[in-house]
Amino acid sequence: MPKSPLSKGSVKVNHVRNSKNIVSLNFIIPYKKTSKQALQTYDVSHLLYLGADKSNKKVNSRTPYIRSFCKMANKYVENGKSADSVTTRYESLYNFICFCDAVKVDPFTEDGYLKIAGNDGELRHRIKVYNPSKKIWAREDGEELGTKESAAASFLSALRKALEWCGLPAEQWKVHHRGFTGEKTPIKGYSDQEEDILVTRLSELFFSLAPQLIAAKENKASLPETLHVTIDLGGYKEVLSIDTSLQTNFINNNSKASTIKIDTAFNLAMGAAYHLICFFTSLNDRNVRDIAHPIIVHTKERDKAIKTVNVSSFKARSNKVVDSTLTSETDESLVNFDVDKRDGVTFIQTLEQLSKLYCKGSEGKPLLFTLNSKGEDSQSLGMTQINQHLTSKLNLVSPYRGSCLRWFKEKFYAYLNYQNIKLGRTKDSLGRVIVKKTTAPVNEEKRTLGVSNTSYCILSCYTNLPLKEITLPLVYSKKNKDGNIIVSFQYLSGDVGSFTIPAADLKLVQDIEQFAVERADKQTVKKNIRLLLKKGGDKEAPKSWSGISPISSNLMREWSIEAGEYFISLTSSRWREMTSSQEYDDEDVSRVQSILQNTIATIDKHYANGDPNLNKTFLSQGVQVLELIAKGSALDEAKEEFAAKHVIPMLAYDEYLKLKSKNNAHSNPNGIVCNGKQDIDGGKNTQKDTNRAMGAELPCTEYDMCYKCKSAKAVNGVEEVYKLISFIEALKGVLDQFPNAKDEVIEKIDSFQFTLDGASSSIFESAMDLFKKNGPHPRVSRDHAVLSIKNPLGDL
Repeated sequence: MPKSPLSKGSVKVNHVRNSKNIVSLNFIIPYKKTSKQALQTYDVSHLLYLGADKSNKKVNSRTPYIRSFCKMANKYVENGKSADSVTTRYESLYNFICFCDAVKVDPFTEDGYLKIAGNDGELRHRIKVYNPSKKIWAREDGEELGTKESAAASFLSALRKALEWCGLPAEQWKVHHRGFTGEKTPIKGYSDQEEDILVTRLSELFFSLAPQLIAAKENKASLPETLHVTIDLGGYKEVLSIDTSLQTNFINNNSKASTIKIDTAFNLAMGAAYHLICFFTSLNDRNVRDIAHPIIVHTKERDKAIKTVNVSSFKARSNKVVDSTLTSETDESLVNFDVDKRDGVTFIQTLEQLSKLYCKGSEGKPLLFTLNSKGEDSQSLGMTQINQHLTSKLNLVSPYRGSCLRWFKEKFYAYLNYQNIKLGRTKDSLGRVIVKKTTAPVNEEKRTLGVSNTSYCILSCYTNLPLKEITLPLVYSKKNKDGNIIVSFQYLSGDVGSFTIPAADLKLVQDIEQFAVERADKQTVKKNIRLLLKKGGDKEAPKSWSGISPISSNLMREWSIEAGEYFISLTSSRWREMTSSQEYDDEDVSRVQSILQNTIATIDKHYANGDPNLNKTFLSQGVQVLELIAKGSALDEAKEEFAAKHVIPMLAYDEYLKLKSKNNAHSNPNGIVCNGKQDIDGGKNTQKDTNRAMGAELPCTEYDMCYKCKSAKAVNGVEEVYKLISFIEALKGVLDQFPNAKDEVIEKIDSFQFTLDGASSSIFESAMDLFKKNGPHPRVSRDHAVLSIKNPLGDL
């Protein structure tokens, strides 16, 4: 065949084979670094090497496991599943391999798995070390931080899935160790002090901005560059200037692209509205975001004076509409702002009007949204960024910020000595997260800024008074009988103020004042104005910061101070937790009586003298049960429905009364308490069959069936948990003797293990100590396990 004339000028390429330049397709997985990033492929061939590091020796025996993992990962995504799960499982496998290689154990064996998950494994150590009450800034360099048990449970679940993808029977290995509860840290609702700060300042921001934004739109007028908002800070007021321009400083070469300026007036108003909806309705984050136009306002027939707003949003996951009601009836004992103008109805009507005016074709569109640089709906509501700006602009400081004082002191003296302490997290050779604490020198400019910021934070821990434009000098009283000193001062305006400090902190405040004096002495202009806290360079004219505070939430994060420590954390879950305990006031006896249909004596006995928070819980739960009854449910059905909905075994009120009364329940050899009558939902009643065969009415002795029985209840007691541990170990001990029933036994072990996970830590540890010291409980033997598996009367 003749050559093409085009080939005359071609150059022959010599192909060079280099195995180092070849990436095997067998070790590629779908991967997403973050949930918001696009799907990409990722080479995981480094998992074949010791420490998952290609600079180390390759372990060829790992090849089939990693190849199997990659194959299953790709198949998983091809079947329409989330690549996020693949990423999570890969990361758990990566950390597991690194740990096993560090302790010199094969990761693809049961021994390797138990090294990290076993009863004496690495995860148990990390959980034991974990102490959330000790802040990172209170720790030493290299100190281990540990792991939450819920995080350990999530990690282990992902690891087992990853090992299953590798072709290993990891689900069977878990029967050889105790489970992890996965119990999450309880969410704390806002305290009364926090609620007062948040509702007052957020409502003032919204009700100052919204009318101005509405008026401009309705009158087709241009907005001024800034809108002014007056915020009541408790004893004094501050006027804030909020930018209205939607244009950002971000340079984008794409003229069609848009950006979002979060701290503009409209977007901040929407952010404040989000939290006020949470306050008025107790809806969760997803439901709040899903509230859409139209909003219906109607008057109840029973009372024309009471207006309610019914807010409905579609909850996609459960395929149902979630409702909430806002009313113009406001309980003044719970709401500490002007209820005549700022009740729920006024708020939602104002918000609806604002939303409609700025959203084209509002029908069916979300009530809450932000505007982009083109003045259009950005199709998002970035509450994380909005919260940062709300926190800083409104100075939403925590009433409990004094807990940070120790760290502020340490930072202050470090900056004063031209040093900056940096905190971070890193991992040691075993993969344990440890504190990384370093000190680095700073220049004069950063020193001045650091000392000024820490000085403000320190003084703000002593008082709620404004710190802007306080003049030198300060005046100190003598120590009083309480061991405190009163610090008096004067503002530039001539007003005076004071705050109290412990005598032990006198030198600290004097050092802050001395630094301010040194700066004032360097001023070249307006030497007569000497400020305690001054913005700018030493030689510049004295001036203060704009806004309420010079401190931002980003600065607190940079200083390793977590949300909720200095600034109040803004989350919908905290609003929900707060309002759930405020649904009814335990002091309003007449209301409680009419709702729960109790006598005054009953209310006085069970509510008035009890724990206030517990009383609120009882009443809230009781009312929700009554609502279910009103919809047609019987009392018992309503209780069961409520319990299922809230994932609790029974009503807290019922449980409270039950603990006071005596019952005939007894503890079985497996530690479970029951009434002796088998009640298996939807299953075969084997106790009846046994009694029929024996010709007698005997109590149930099929202790392996307790996990299916509605009569059975676990007990959080040392003796009962000791029995349960012994029973589980007995089942594990005979597992290999009955290969045909292995799956059934594993199911039983898993179920009882899950029950065991519900025991409190102190009870479990005490019970485990007994087990280690004395062996199995005297009432528990392997015979119980053998009988459970053989079930000799099951075929009668």
